[in-house]
Amino acid sequence: MLLSLRSHESRMRRRLALCDELCGSLEALYRSAQALAVSGLGIAENDLTSCLRKAPASAHTICSMIRDLADAFGRVAELVEFDVEGDIEAPTVSVDSPVAPVVRKALFHAVDEHTGLRSWKDVVWIGLVYTARHRLQFRWSSAMECVQKDPRRAHPALRPVVLLARRIADEAMGLLDPLTGPIAEERAAAYSITKKLRTQIDHIRSVVNQKCDALESEMRSVQSAIIKAQSQTMSLVKNLASIGHSS
Repeated sequence: MLLSLRSHESRMRRRLALCDELCGSLEALYRSAQALAVSGLGIAENDLTSCLRKAPASAHTICSMIRDLADAFGRVAELVEFDVEGDIEAPTVSVDSPVAPVVRKALFHAVDEHTGLRSWKDVVWIGLVYTARHRLQFRWSSAMECVQKDPRRAHPALRPVVLLARRIADEAMGLLDPLTGPIAEERAAAYSITKKLRTQIDHIRSVVNQKCDALESEMRSVQSAIIKAQSQTMSLVKNLASIGHSS
């Protein structure tokens, strides 16, 4: 029974750890998505062209924001996606977590919806691809070349990415909501169960220790009785021997 409780507690602790990892990854995803969402990219073509003319380093900044979004999305996907075909090293902790499918459904649905729009085909010009394995792959060299050399083509390519970033930021914020978000609910449930299991385990250990102490006390009493009986027997033998000699 104790082994079963400890195994259950270990699973609950892994679910707690997954919640913590998800919170950190979703926060990073929200920050990267929000940076793109409020950047103003894709709104006006003239703004992008003038921005690049005034500050050539802006091309590097734009590409960095897209790369950060792709990387952050990939980290979250790795945490919650355990049924990828052929991926034998996919995380197994998420199998036990009821929050993983919720996060996966919310984010993958959002990306699937936006990448299904007609305008999404333009993002290929800046090297962004959404794969069948739910990953955003980004080619830095393609993006830098397009943004620096052909802003007119980069502008329509950036707009769907910015729209996607806004949707991802909203979804991430909803998942992280401390009152209604699924992660907060899951973490509270896992913590409560872990605490109850720990109480049960400690109680069982306390009872076992008490019984062991009582058994040890009884064994010592028995040992003392045996030693006393042996002493009395030896004394009786000596008395009988002395009586025999005197007669």
